[in-house]
This record gives sequence, structure tokens and C-alpha cells, in this order.
Amino acid sequence: MSFREALEEYRYLKDRRYPDKAALKLVSDHHRLGSVARNCLFRAVFPSADCQSRRSKLAPAGEVAGQMVGVDWYNVLITVESYLKGFPVFLSDDGLMRDASGIHGSYKPGKVTEKGISEILSALGSLKPSGIEIFLDSPISRSGEMAQQLRVRLSGNASLPCRVAVSPSADYPLKSFDGIVATSDSSIIDRQQVRRIFDLARFVLESSFQARISTVETLAAVAGL
Repeated sequence: MSFREALEEYRYLKDRRYPDKAALKLVSDHHRLGSVARNCLFRAVFPSADCQSRRSKLAPAGEVAGQMVGVDWYNVLITVESYLKGFPVFLSDDGLMRDASGIHGSYKPGKVTEKGISEILSALGSLKPSGIEIFLDSPISRSGEMAQQLRVRLSGNASLPCRVAVSPSADYPLKSFDGIVATSDSSIIDRQQVRRIFDLARFVLESSFQARISTVETLAAVAGL
């Protein structure tokens, strides 16, 4: 198999708007990619026009100060936890960091969850936003407990207004959020109402763990995909 060739072929099909699942299966089966490589391919490659639009929305860390921030909580937490568990993380074609774990609806707290939560909340505080709204997906196991834990931890910071909400889908409130949205979820980012986004997971890894995030091509060479 050749992951680099698969990347080129999948990019070619994505730029021509081939259906995602059909294009991914065609290329992945042809190159006999494993599950991690398939996840990397699916989460790294997007049409060039979409990548350009998303990059134009990316806010640097310095822009967050004094702004309201809406956090796609599980999107950020799962990515940070993936790094702590040793799963590959990488820069996608649109400039956002993603992971290859393939976890979302099946997410459950584990041994690295406390570390992940602590580092995310610490990073949010260091960015000095005017306020934070955190949204959790209720279908994910123990979201109510997670939300209450976050409320307790955030209540001690009177200088930083925070709100934690549990929603059937965090996507819905974030797609119309009036402020900077912390997510790498393309369905949220691509909404016209979402004007600025911040890659909070990447900020956490680079500021707290001095991580060096590779492009997916570089990752392929290092990880032997």
C-alpha cells in the first residue's frame, strides 16, 4: 500500500466532489489501508475550496482575548485525549488539527480524561476570553455528570463568566454562536453564520505539551501508514 498515493488520489476525487463514502472506500480498498490510515485519510482531506474558506476563518490565539468563545466540548476533549493515548494527531488540508481515533458517539471517560479536562480549562483561562459557553452532546455517555463537573470547576473563577449546556447535539447552538467557535467539526465551520473559529485542541497540545503537530504527509512517513 502507499498512503501518499492514496492521499493524492483521494484529494483528486474530493476536488471533483465525488461522494465521500464511495471515494474513501474506492481509494482505501485499492491501497489496502488499515482502519487508522482510513481515518486519517477521511479526516485530513477536503475539497480545495472548502480548505480555503476554513483557513480564512481561523483565528490566532491572540484574537481570543476579550471575545466570547463557544466550545464544542467533546470535539476538543476527544482530540486532546487521543494525543494523550498515543493516537496520531495531524494537520488536515484545511489547517485544523484532527485525530485518527474514530471515537465520538462511543466516547467514554477514561484514565486520561482528568488530565485532558484540566489542560483544556487551563488553556481557556490563559486565552482571557470575555466569557465561555461549553456545549456537550447529551447522547454521549455520562454527559450530565461531565457537565456538572465542569460547572463546579468553573464556578471558582468569578472573573470569567462561564456557562455549560447539554444539548441533543452541540452542533446546533454552535452553528449560530455569536463569537469564536472552538471546534474542528467541518459541519459547524462551514456554516455561513460561523465567522471565526479557533483550534483549541491544537493550542492545548502545543502550549501544555510542546507538541509538534505534523501534516498528514509527514505523519504517514513517521507512523508508517
